[in-house]
Amino acid sequence: MSLIRYEHAAQPARLGLLENGRVYDLEAASGARASRGDMCGLLCLGEAVVTEISAAAKSGASVAESDVKLLAPITNPGKLLAVAGGYYASPEAERLGPDAQPLVFCKRTDDIKGPGDPITLWKMSPDVVDEIEIAIVIGTKGKDIPKEKAFDHVLGYTICNDVSGRSLALPPAGRRDLDFDGFIDWLNGKWMDGFAILGPAIVTKVEAGDLSNARITSRVSGEVRVDGTTQNVNIPWDELISFISRIVTLNPGDIITTGMPHGIGDEIFLKAGDVVEGEIAGLGVLRNPVVPEA
Repeated sequence: MSLIRYEHAAQPARLGLLENGRVYDLEAASGARASRGDMCGLLCLGEAVVTEISAAAKSGASVAESDVKLLAPITNPGKLLAVAGGYYASPEAERLGPDAQPLVFCKRTDDIKGPGDPITLWKMSPDVVDEIEIAIVIGTKGKDIPKEKAFDHVLGYTICNDVSGRSLALPPAGRRDLDFDGFIDWLNGKWMDGFAILGPAIVTKVEAGDLSNARITSRVSGEVRVDGTTQNVNIPWDELISFISRIVTLNPGDIITTGMPHGIGDEIFLKAGDVVEGEIAGLGVLRNPVVPEA
């Protein structure tokens, strides 16, 4: 199944099921259990209920995918957790070595964007890059999850563009000369408005299949910038889920992004007018234009 949020015929956002180019209305089939485009609310009903509602939706009317506007498949996760050093090519992984614990940080959950939404080049952070990553979507609540049970808590996957500002235009006056200033600036570069993009759909783990060798491609205005695969993962995802669940309880709708399969030594910063396309085999294409700050 591919779960989506969408707009159709100028109506408010709704939950849908995307299959073979057709969109089925999950809310109409839910018996009032799903409403107002609230994907997190739907996932909290449990995987069995989601499957039941999806099956019911497929017996109803549908519209063509080309007739709807796809939105971020979830906009209100309780947590959006990202990992640094998720692939061997990343500088974090190279510094820490293969036996280090995962480096996990948070992205904002109050300003999640979706397909077609602009990436803004803020004056405060002009040096911006895209980071196309597989995002794990939690479907079942868990705390202190054993590694061997980790995927039992996964509903599916989507694409995340972990947009990142590599520099901050901060005046030197008043800056504290402390060792962690650079780290804090790095985090701030992850938290700018619109720098968390999800989509186009949440693909359930059954439909997504084996992602152990999934191809990840990033194109900017048609030029391939990144072409890698998940074979280069530094932190196995079952270990990542288990580790995070020791720190926080994972709830339905929580998102865990898994890193990018390339280093940052030869990055080319985005410019106004670019179009970023992140494609992951089995998960689709996430496309966003780049615009200057107004």
